Amino acid sequence: MKKYFSLLLLSLLPLFAQAATLIDGISYNLNSSSKTAEVTKMPSGGYTGTVNIPPTVVNGGITYSVTSIGDEAFRSCSGLTSVTIPNSVTSIGSSAFYNCSSLTSVTIPNCVKWIPEGAFSGCSGLTSVTIPNSVTSIGKSAFSGCI
Repeated sequence: MKKYFSLLLLSLLPLFAQAATLIDGISYNLNSSSKTAEVTKMPSGGYTGTVNIPPTVVNGGITYSVTSIGDEAFRSCSGLTSVTIPNSVTSIGSSAFYNCSSLTSVTIPNCVKWIPEGAFSGCSGLTSVTIPNSVTSIGKSAFSGCI
């Protein structure tokens, strides 16, 4: 019985533990069933300078559409100065860019419908934000601390 239970747990482990995959300097969670990718927080350090998120990434011969920026993906990346978000991105996670004090401008893609709580909170260097008509809701404190 113990052996059966151990084998069952091991077979379910991939469903619960998803390792990030680093592709061209950006960390992603890849979903092989939907062929989608989510930008995630770097395992060590953080993003700096200009980050250009591509609309698709290839890993192991499979092409994934980059559809989301995960919760806290760029959190506290004080060296991040600019980010290009492709139109393939449909969602931005909570506190995704929280405390990115050197980020100066951002353009939200046309497919995003809402900007979640704290998404750009603490981005004190943010001087330009382009929000498309597709955005119908902006979460509490989404731009708190942006001067």
